[in-house]
Amino acid sequence: MKYLEDFQPAQIYRFRAEPLSKEEIIAFAQEWDPQRLHTDEAYATGIHGSLIASGFQTMLQVFKPVMHGMMPEIANIGGLGFDSLRWPRPIRPGEALDIELEVSSVTPSKTKPDRGVLAYTLRAMNPAGQVVFTADTPVMIKRRPPEEK
Repeated sequence: MKYLEDFQPAQIYRFRAEPLSKEEIIAFAQEWDPQRLHTDEAYATGIHGSLIASGFQTMLQVFKPVMHGMMPEIANIGGLGFDSLRWPRPIRPGEALDIELEVSSVTPSKTKPDRGVLAYTLRAMNPAGQVVFTADTPVMIKRRPPEEK
């Protein structure tokens, strides 16, 4: 189990998200974000050069490997939201994403000594190395219990 004390600013963790297919992009959009640029390939191609994934699908695509690959090991109490969330470029069918999680700050709670806030920045890059997603996210996690120090 990893606790607040196990993290330091500037630590970087790397992950990879598998590519989305055209069919996955369209199916997600039809249910959650039914804009034509996500559901109509001809329309999207005229604007963006190809079909593009919903920003929300991009976010989930980035978070999935982080949640599966890192969060089960952390004494997580709960997410506190997003301080920023950006999609500077769209992702397209067939693009795998390289993901970096960089620890921004580690702040013990002043009022609850058993916990603190781990703040991190997530960045995802397409195969060309272009940033397609960024988010600044604080998470409340437990501090190491005295019996484990």
